[in-house]
Amino acid sequence: MRNSTKRRFETAGWVLFIVSAVFYIWASWRAGDLLALTGSVFFFLACFVFLVPLHGHRVPDDEDQGED
Repeated sequence: MRNSTKRRFETAGWVLFIVSAVFYIWASWRAGDLLALTGSVFFFLACFVFLVPLHGHRVPDDEDQGED
């Protein structure tokens, strides 16, 4: 699989995690659960932390090692 395809799948996965975190934040806000809200916000922020290295260094497709 090409690096660009891998990167797209990884990014899509993290975007889904971010959407999930937003719904958890919303639900815990509505329920008034401060502990769940705090955990959800940290999870939301952690998703962005994991996205930084994913897009910080891009390897050109020419350097694809042919890993599956």
